[in-house]
Amino acid sequence: MNIYIYGTGAVGAFVGSLLFEKKCNVLFLSRGKTFSEIKSNGLELKTSKISHTRIYPEIYDTNFSKQQKDFPFEADLVIYCVKSYHNKESIDYLSDLFKKNVPFILTLQNGFRATEQLYDFFGEKVLTGAAYIDAILSEKGKVFETGGDPKIVLGSMFNNELDILTKIFDLMNSEELAIELNKDIKSVIWRKLMYISSLSGIMCLYRQPLENILNDKTSQHLLKELINETYNTSVKNNANIHESEIQKVFDELYYNQPNSISSMYEDMKKGNLIEVDAIQKYVSDIASTNNLPVPFTDLISTVLSKYIEFIEK
Repeated sequence: MNIYIYGTGAVGAFVGSLLFEKKCNVLFLSRGKTFSEIKSNGLELKTSKISHTRIYPEIYDTNFSKQQKDFPFEADLVIYCVKSYHNKESIDYLSDLFKKNVPFILTLQNGFRATEQLYDFFGEKVLTGAAYIDAILSEKGKVFETGGDPKIVLGSMFNNELDILTKIFDLMNSEELAIELNKDIKSVIWRKLMYISSLSGIMCLYRQPLENILNDKTSQHLLKELINETYNTSVKNNANIHESEIQKVFDELYYNQPNSISSMYEDMKKGNLIEVDAIQKYVSDIASTNNLPVPFTDLISTVLSKYIEFIEK
């Protein structure tokens, strides 16, 4: 299978490195500092199970490589790992690139924004995945898995009978990265949003690690309310999630505080853009459409949106 990895953050670098070692035709699409570092240094993946040798994959700068003829092969699959705040320009790039012979596009972005926006251009060619990969991309192309058992749950919001889903499973499922197929990927994404919206929201609001926050009843109550609001919104959006998942998500966070990492919080500490539009604001928007009050999520969405306005000045 010919695969393009679009977006070379930690998740894209992790998945692309594993696929490269499977002898797939893999190329990376990137730009800026990350492009330069991978072009010069390659990628070196270290998981909890194996330390891999450094690889030197094909990588192209999206600022200059804008036509299919610029690449050594056409894509059967694009794995979309771009941050949500780059969606418009990234999707415009793909729509120009694939005017003919549109490949399948698997988005691993948090939430539903990418799936919805990609669908407007590529229809049922769009696949949706929930990535559970804790990894860091450091300097000189070093990719570190930081914990847990990496997994991607994937499906289609539009057609679960696609042969490509089985092909991706057969290709990618391994000891280092489990692949699961799920015919209700919408509910899977909402369940993940219950976790990441509350975790990133409370950490960015307090600007503290979770273990420094959940030391009093007030903050614990806030966390529970954030989870509850996302759950209620998911139900209004026809997700099939049992109410017991509210307590399960809270327990996952509360009893694993030292290891609860939020990439949004890490981006905020660096003064970078954050994915509030795809996470908290998305929940707020769906709730508003359904006349459902979500005051705590609305508050965090507003505060974090103001942060973005400030750093974009």
